[in-house]
Amino acid sequence: MRYLIDGYNLAYAMNLLTPGPQPPHRLELVRKALLLHVSTRHGANAEEVTVVFDAQRGRRSFAHQTFHGVRVLFAHQESADDLIEDILEREKLPRQLTVVSNDRRLQESARRRGCPALGCLDYLEALARPNLPAPAPAPEPPLKPGADSDADKAHWLKEFGDLDSDPALRDDLDLRFPERP
Repeated sequence: MRYLIDGYNLAYAMNLLTPGPQPPHRLELVRKALLLHVSTRHGANAEEVTVVFDAQRGRRSFAHQTFHGVRVLFAHQESADDLIEDILEREKLPRQLTVVSNDRRLQESARRRGCPALGCLDYLEALARPNLPAPAPAPEPPLKPGADSDADKAHWLKEFGDLDSDPALRDDLDLRFPERP
């Protein structure tokens, strides 16, 4: 299972950050602590993890990089949320990518694409448990609201498909709706 992580969102969940302005050197320490934790927990599978950080207000240009196998992306011209949504839109195998964030917008975007979504605390708990099975894939959204699936249609046709040939019902319908063919 591959993971796409909202970096600073996870940092807040890990209590590495507190609300309010942060000095730049503090953010660098927070990123390193988070990446070390994630890369250590994922071990040999660290290359299947991508962490996205905001860098819109950064004083210097952050280049994309790798930290102990973890791919690290910085959002420059957009927010980390926007970059994560862009990655989700381009993803060719969405069911194999789990989005980690407490952000409802990102969780909804992930579900729309068929990606499992984990809140930050759920993800941290999963990391703490060895050999945890992959999260269940998101359910398939209906084609359009209120539309019946083929299985539903087949079920209801089996249940009620012979009503047109029921003489008692036919006579009753003819009395109520005389224009009915």
